[in-house]
Amino acid sequence: MTKRRLLEGIVGLVLGVVMALGQSWFPAQGAVPGYVGYPYFYIAAVQRDTSVTISPYNFPPNDTFTVRMNYYGTYGVGGYVVGTVTTDASGTLSNTTFSVPAQLAGQVRIAIRLESPTTGYYAYNWFWNNDTAVTATPAPSATPAPTATPLPYPGYPYFYITAVARNSSVTIKPHNFPANDTYTVYMNYYGTYGVGGYVVGTVTTDASGNLSTTTFSIPSQLANVDRIAIRLESATTGYYAYNWFWNFDATVPAP
Repeated sequence: MTKRRLLEGIVGLVLGVVMALGQSWFPAQGAVPGYVGYPYFYIAAVQRDTSVTISPYNFPPNDTFTVRMNYYGTYGVGGYVVGTVTTDASGTLSNTTFSVPAQLAGQVRIAIRLESPTTGYYAYNWFWNNDTAVTATPAPSATPAPTATPLPYPGYPYFYITAVARNSSVTIKPHNFPANDTYTVYMNYYGTYGVGGYVVGTVTTDASGNLSTTTFSIPSQLANVDRIAIRLESATTGYYAYNWFWNFDATVPAP
């Protein structure tokens, strides 16, 4: 094992613990008056060791973001600064293509992060470092079907991990789920976003968007797997949210 690979493993492990069992990003709510939801982006194209192009969505207006890249698994935190971008009154980014830093040349996967030092909003994703134009890679945030639920439902559903009983169960803390909807709950291996996973339950939301249950059993097929992805998805409206957790006994206060 090279020193670089050892360092990557240590960084990934430390961040995994510090970020409270895989909590996904969350914004500084209210930082931009009138702004609703969260910024996120997909990977649109990659030139190996040269550049990456993103497709941004729902960025707050009139803000400035520092763009960083770092090793996969770091969420881009503390990464190499590769640019600064601004958003106009409509939230459109001034630039969407960024150079891959020389320090990350040859890496198989690279994390990219946009973060505003002013408002605190941020979003991150990662990409395979090879020449390709890709179908959008899901960011660690939930993306709804735009017309799935009539207004006035704003934003996107998301949830945090609050407790885990190793090989037994996981408890989540949901936020902003649309009202009167039904979700299938899946678990799968880490890195799958829960897609195509084992069905561990079905939950409904009431008129206020509260879930009927928030604790789910870990399937026997995933026993002793160190990290597990969990996904809630509605077959009716298309809304979904996902996260992941370390499979060991823990209780974590949700943000």
